[in-house]
Amino acid sequence: MSKRFISWILEKIIIDKINKETLINEHEVYWCSLGENIGFEQNGKGEYFLRPVLILKKFNNNIFWGVPLSTKNKDNKYYVKVLLKDIEQSVMVSQLRLLDTKRLYQFIGHVSKEDFIKVKEYIKNILQN
Repeated sequence: MSKRFISWILEKIIIDKINKETLINEHEVYWCSLGENIGFEQNGKGEYFLRPVLILKKFNNNIFWGVPLSTKNKDNKYYVKVLLKDIEQSVMVSQLRLLDTKRLYQFIGHVSKEDFIKVKEYIKNILQN
């Protein structure tokens, strides 16, 4: 499988020029342009390099901590199962990263408060060990 770095660079130039304000809240999920990344870093998919991302921590109207989601459920401490629109997803807590709201493409929904707290607790446990 070949990497699409040139396509991602061109898309990133377009995203950087976006002049919009997306009002976000913690526990919401958006399609987010994550890009074409190196090694085992999570990539986006399709023409716009999109992947669902959970808003974990909002720092201001421009940046947040986001955690990508996957429909592939793995049983290990770096994947936390949540429900999104009644479909089981895995939050890939090891892929936590700082993101700009310019990368957000479209609102999908939100995870429950209970699932959101569960994800935060998993991340706290990882950081403490």
